Amino acid sequence: WGYDSDNGPEQWHKNYPTAKGLHQSPIEINNKDVHYDSSLLPWFASYDPGAAKTILNNGKTCRVVFDDSFDRS
Repeated sequence: WGYDSDNGPEQWHKNYPTAKGLHQSPIEINNKDVHYDSSLLPWFASYDPGAAKTILNNGKTCRVVFDDSFDRS
């Protein structure tokens, strides 16, 4: 699966039959198998907005293309 036209959300149900309509994610998370791990550090995602060349929101996901020639993101 992916986010391109040949393997994007519109195609997921072909390999993952329940991934149709409101059930878009091909990832199954079983809540009963999830455990809190206090040893994990907080995770943060950040970027330098000045390095963003294009930002595209197609209604399903957000795609940001960066200029990483200065390793700012």
